[in-house]
Amino acid sequence: MSRPRRSAQEEHALETRYAYVARAITAAIADGRHPVGSYLPNENDLAKQFAVSRSTVRAAMQELQNSGLVSRRKSAGTRVEALPEATRAGTFSHTLGSVEAVQQFGVETERCIQDVTEVVADDELAARLGCRPGQRWLRISFVRLIPGDASQTPICWTDVYIHAAFSAAVQARMEGHDAIFGTLLESISGRSISEIRQSITAVGIPDDLATILRAKPQSHALAIRRQYILSPGMMAEVSLSIHPADRYSYQSSMKRLDANPRRAESGP
Repeated sequence: MSRPRRSAQEEHALETRYAYVARAITAAIADGRHPVGSYLPNENDLAKQFAVSRSTVRAAMQELQNSGLVSRRKSAGTRVEALPEATRAGTFSHTLGSVEAVQQFGVETERCIQDVTEVVADDELAARLGCRPGQRWLRISFVRLIPGDASQTPICWTDVYIHAAFSAAVQARMEGHDAIFGTLLESISGRSISEIRQSITAVGIPDDLATILRAKPQSHALAIRRQYILSPGMMAEVSLSIHPADRYSYQSSMKRLDANPRRAESGP
């Protein structure tokens, strides 16, 4: 007899649990409780420790493996391979492997809102967002800071565009909401963010943002666009961020599609 399929709410709860487990183990690796070269407890022990299922632990381990922090071998266990990238004053290192990793970025940084307004996308903005001209959006502009950084140097400037269908509800509930707006959209709609489409380009810092970012106009920066797709296929949010190049690094992990790649032959 086949198992009943999980509801969207149950799936989201599972994702939240494994993201929490992954974050907790990452913190334990960072503070030396699991040194590089050591092995993590087995799945059963971790499931008991965090009061979650083994499937949740396996999902968390996959997230850590995607980030390059651990390696896994059948019958050998899960070995710690690297420390998390250190966070320094004025700098943020970001490793992405899932929707939950993007959500965690919002948790680990502080948002300082500068402006909230409703806009209609002209041809230029529509091209930047990837929507049709004339579409209405709620724009929320803010800087992100690292909590505890005495210099209060912004990591980035971000313009978040929320689909007009959610404008009133988001404005009513955004005060005190510290996580990314995607999680608020999930709460409002009862649906999940199924996909985040990301593009990164090299740009110069716009003249009008240089002062607030404490950077030289047209100095090197990364422009990051993220389109948040709300199940079953609605682009409900787009974020456009400008990160000064000396304050942000982006990491990703790429794996070979061939399940059994041939090993390179050793040289003579």
